[in-house]
Amino acid sequence: MDGRNSRQATPLPVGFAFDGWHNVAAEVRGSSISVEVTDARLNDPYAVARRTLPAQLGTGAAGFASRGRGAEVDNFAAAGLYVPNTAVAPTPGVGSPSSQHSDEFDDGTLDAAWSWAQDRRDPDAQEIGGAYRWPVELADITGPGNDASVLLRDAPQGEYVVETKLTVDLGVETVRNFQQGGLVAYLGDDHFVRLSHVAIWNTRQTEFGKEMPYDMGRLSYGGMLVGPPADTTWLRLAHRVDQQNGKHEFRADTSRDGQTWVRGGTWTLPAGTDPRIGLISHGKRDPNDPSATSEFDYFRVYTP
Repeated sequence: MDGRNSRQATPLPVGFAFDGWHNVAAEVRGSSISVEVTDARLNDPYAVARRTLPAQLGTGAAGFASRGRGAEVDNFAAAGLYVPNTAVAPTPGVGSPSSQHSDEFDDGTLDAAWSWAQDRRDPDAQEIGGAYRWPVELADITGPGNDASVLLRDAPQGEYVVETKLTVDLGVETVRNFQQGGLVAYLGDDHFVRLSHVAIWNTRQTEFGKEMPYDMGRLSYGGMLVGPPADTTWLRLAHRVDQQNGKHEFRADTSRDGQTWVRGGTWTLPAGTDPRIGLISHGKRDPNDPSATSEFDYFRVYTP
């Protein structure tokens, strides 16, 4: 093989629409080339061809070619390939517990540092037997409704980690949309991030979601998954302030045993704000569904 006359083929699927527009992308790194055919480069390839390039090929220009009539090309571009970042960020420590900002729920009553957002107190939530037990509310703070209770307290300045141990029975093989319990960092009913063990249709997930306003009062909600939940799931929000732009960064971690943690993604809240931190237990949609109860064993805040 001299790199000029060899030919290999990777078939496209039966029924491929040759008369429609598709994206063809080729990536070359070292002596390897990967070519994929997709609709819009959204990780949905119809076919992928990977080959090893001959050493004699060297470097050259990028272009396109067609065999036969009827081919059309648009939006052609070539650019240098990204350089992979192989450096791994160090695993962060959690620091030491801050008694001023934490609550073990072991004295039968909430301490005075807690308050209810917008005075929406849930009378069914109680501190019992060394835990805070909170039946999931038929309410939510996503969207315009904003009728759910949110239990909050002030956060420390600078870096900190919020952690809770949550037990919630969301059922098995049943739809319990969208019952959940978890942690929240809160600026208002329309601007917050929350990390929950949540029932989404017939799945059970740990979702790290954010709601925020945009474009003249409209609301946007997005979420990411962190790790697999269990009957008892440990949840963490790790907070830092970006020194370049002042934004609050919250990274989500989850664990099934309190020892091994899955590190998740990060949401931000605006610079110059003072997010409060706390707990939520809401999201129930169907009043005929049984209500789960979120049982929080503790609420701990660690500081450096």
